[in-house]
Amino acid sequence: MPRPTVEDELAIQELMARYYRALDTGDTEGYLDCYTADGEATEETSEGTLEIRKGREDIRKLIRKFHERPDFPGHQHLFSNVIFEPDPEGRADHWQVLSYAWATINRPPAKPYLHWCGHIRDIVAREGGEWKIARKDIMGWAGEVLSRFEQ
Repeated sequence: MPRPTVEDELAIQELMARYYRALDTGDTEGYLDCYTADGEATEETSEGTLEIRKGREDIRKLIRKFHERPDFPGHQHLFSNVIFEPDPEGRADHWQVLSYAWATINRPPAKPYLHWCGHIRDIVAREGGEWKIARKDIMGWAGEVLSRFEQ
């Protein structure tokens, strides 16, 4: 199976790390800088509906709903188990990146606790010589991903 170069893998993983750091530190502009100009973000809500945002200004509405919440500081998102796959549409300079993600909440002196866990499907693209997120699908650890198990 084709793979990105080691340099590209490292750059894409750093992009993801910058995305989560900007999310958790209230850096709205840094968060938006992680997306292509026409990027798209979809998020499954706790009610199971899908929220779809297209373009940086629409994605700004998504991130502001977190950055403006008074109970958001203390969230810390993490990602792991990164898998690189060819772009499903076969485009050059695009990769599909699958990962696990979870969020803790830490508000000392209380102990940190796990708030959310799920999985992410990113399509990344090289834009202006840099890797950016062209599409991000944020999904809970339920539904189709577990379809091979008896329900």
